Amino acid sequence: MFFTNREVNWLALHSGLRELAWGLAGVFVFAYLLQAGLSPVGAFLAVSATLALRFATRPLAFALIRTRGVRLTLVLGSVLYASQFPVLAAADASAPWTVAAYVMVAASAEVFYWTCYHAVFATVGDAGLRGAQVGVRGLILLSAGAVGPVTGGLLLATHGPWAFGAATLIALAAIAPLLRVRVPAVDLATDHGFRPFRAGVLLFVTDGFVMCGIGFTWGLIMFEAFDRRFDAFGWLLGAAALGGAVGGLLLGRLIDAGHARRIVWLNLFAMTAMVFLRVGLADSRTGVVIASVVANALAGLYSPTLMTAVYNAAKASPCAVRFHYLAEAGWDVGGLAACLTAAALLALGLPVTWVIVAALPVIAAQAVMLHRCYAPRTKPVALIAGPSSTGRTIDAPTIDAPTIVAPDRVAPGQPRVGNRVARETLEAAASGRTG
Repeated sequence: MFFTNREVNWLALHSGLRELAWGLAGVFVFAYLLQAGLSPVGAFLAVSATLALRFATRPLAFALIRTRGVRLTLVLGSVLYASQFPVLAAADASAPWTVAAYVMVAASAEVFYWTCYHAVFATVGDAGLRGAQVGVRGLILLSAGAVGPVTGGLLLATHGPWAFGAATLIALAAIAPLLRVRVPAVDLATDHGFRPFRAGVLLFVTDGFVMCGIGFTWGLIMFEAFDRRFDAFGWLLGAAALGGAVGGLLLGRLIDAGHARRIVWLNLFAMTAMVFLRVGLADSRTGVVIASVVANALAGLYSPTLMTAVYNAAKASPCAVRFHYLAEAGWDVGGLAACLTAAALLALGLPVTWVIVAALPVIAAQAVMLHRCYAPRTKPVALIAGPSSTGRTIDAPTIDAPTIVAPDRVAPGQPRVGNRVARETLEAAASGRTG
């Protein structure tokens, strides 16, 4: 059961508070950049710069983990995360340095945080209950993601600075439960090469493209549909978040029950339907509302399907930190490709919905890789999978099976998306954001 694992519970509390802070202010980052005077092309280029800087500074994060450890790096990333909100509040297109300052702080926060967070979650989680734990965590994140945007939208519309101040305080409070979590010991002395982590990197490339390409593009469409009103935008974001909460929880348990490979194809169908729904209803305000809520309900399968495979593979990999270090770099590449594509389409006067359509082959490629990851094994399966709570053997990820080691070795793996809402190896935005 989810609530019998204290480590996962503390992480869930931390994640919920962090997501609440994001919902109050961070989820509006793209919209706020537009409100600050950037054009849609400029906003996509600002996000692209953030992702490019994340990619370029990853060696610094790796060096800090090597010398100071996972916990200190994770806490540093959390402090930087809290500090990005007042910096975002000061962003102004007429003073480009303010936008550059936000890009630097946001990139630093994410590059120090996500690799460590995913490594810890993959380590302390239970392989046989991974889908349920990710699903419940997703439910907590989506609940916070529903309350946060509604409150944040109202605050931004009436008392702008309050939203950023509240987000900063809540993000700092989120560090407290994080300090109660056991942090895995890390051995970075051995270079395992790229092959043991290759499939994780490729999966995160697809996730980065999907989360940034669909997430930011649809956020632009929603914001413009409601005449750039933060209060209406926040209500719509909150309603859309609730749409995906229950689906993610229920489907996570189906993965644990041994139905993962069927869920992969169901997720592909749901994501494809979501793309066509959004593209088809993007031209009217009513259509945007319907597409936002229904599409998020369909996308409730996405995170448990992807991240269950990622976290279990990360836990079985030779080195959790290296696994997530490389996977997060893959996420940056995918997200950067999506944002640059969107900026180019807008600069050429072409429909931005083409970016959403471009995600279809990426989603299909991801499904093929996930189907392979969940393939049942006869010999190495005991090293990766374990019995579920019902006594059944669950499907286990089989990423580069010849190089996978025993489960006492942990691999690290959130937006857009969150991304990122990311597994130790690949999770990741989202959230949101994103990434």
